[in-house]
Amino acid sequence: MANNWVNKNLVACVNILPKMLSIYKWDGEIHNSTEYQMLLKTTAKRSEQLKQVILQNHPYECPEILIMPVTGGHDDYMNWITGNTK
Repeated sequence: MANNWVNKNLVACVNILPKMLSIYKWDGEIHNSTEYQMLLKTTAKRSEQLKQVILQNHPYECPEILIMPVTGGHDDYMNWITGNTK
């Protein structure tokens, strides 16, 4: 799936972090699940489209999707993200 997002220019890069334990309450019950976290580098213009693709394909009823604005960064890196998400 991540390769497809890069190939379709929805993201410039995907980092998949190592397996982690998530403890959370869902439907009134405490759950313990093994999960992986993904960091997706994209632009504000692409974020809504990416969110919809994730929602259509994710197995969870309510996947964690957080869109965090970037207020700065290395110009060459920021240009690389923009160039790879056109």
